[in-house]
Amino acid sequence: MSASAAAAAAAAVLLDLAPRGRGRLLGYERALFTPLYTFTYRLGCGAEARPVREVDGDVAAMLRALPPVGGAIRLLTSSLIPECFGHGFSTRGGGVSRVPALSSLNLFSSPRRRDSAALVQENRRRLALHAGFYPRPLQMLKVEHRGRVWVLGKAEPERYDAAVTDRPGRVLAAPGADCVPVLFADPVAKAVGVAHAGWRGTLLGVAAATVAAMTTELGCARADILVVLGPSVGPCCFALEPEQAARFRPDCVRRAQGRRPNVDLRLANRRQLEEAGIPPHHIQDDSSVAPCTACHPRDFFSHVRDGAEFGTQAGFVWIKDEAGAPPGSAREASERPSSARSRSPE
Repeated sequence: MSASAAAAAAAAVLLDLAPRGRGRLLGYERALFTPLYTFTYRLGCGAEARPVREVDGDVAAMLRALPPVGGAIRLLTSSLIPECFGHGFSTRGGGVSRVPALSSLNLFSSPRRRDSAALVQENRRRLALHAGFYPRPLQMLKVEHRGRVWVLGKAEPERYDAAVTDRPGRVLAAPGADCVPVLFADPVAKAVGVAHAGWRGTLLGVAAATVAAMTTELGCARADILVVLGPSVGPCCFALEPEQAARFRPDCVRRAQGRRPNVDLRLANRRQLEEAGIPPHHIQDDSSVAPCTACHPRDFFSHVRDGAEFGTQAGFVWIKDEAGAPPGSAREASERPSSARSRSPE
């Protein structure tokens, strides 16, 4: 959908329908649109009918049939994480989102965005097929930009910025659109974790809190934990107010020509992880896995670059089953699109 088409769809649309037609369209409206779109229905005859809710199967089939936008799905992966784990960082191609700012593999839906939950679910399904964890869903963090860590198996908090588990098959995912998605893996204790480190979460120590949860709750040794920092805004493009930047370590702040200093979030998280006991050579944060999201509009979504109309990518990790293959893999192979048969790490 073009920007002009999206703007037009946001306005009220008048449709003259029979009651049954209105009911069915209400069902499709619920599945395919968010509250940012407004429709007005005028009944041609008879009384109003209740919405038809048996449209989810039709919607799913329709979305599965859509061709991918922006080429095939491509993941960034790290050689630091061993084969007993599955992992990756998504890029923006290969999905079905057509709103320009969300095109195409947007992985997050909310009432304030134009991608419906059904459309995002299709994007996640395609990502899962490509990455090899289908039919498992992503366990996406419920971000609050603080430092709370959820240990799977305990009561799930309403909001949290990190999660850890030693249960095979649970696919943990950290969303990002400039904030740092951080993956944790311990091949000795067979445990994983993810964290979402925005500038507030970084200052509150979310990366160190994730390490602490893995050691105290899952029996990990700090010397065994491997950490990969994913695509995020670089110090070239990220600036804060002087009083905010002053809260970071001096080596993470770059004096810019303007009033607002530039801040290196990836370096700040590396320093935090090192102080938490992670060996420096167990941390990867180079450009092969952590390019600047704002500098690469074809590959990544960016809040800094795009403003409020931004999409979301994700970093994800899981412990592979001992058998090495996800359940139902024979059936899944027939569903997997040809573009999703090989990874193309940067």
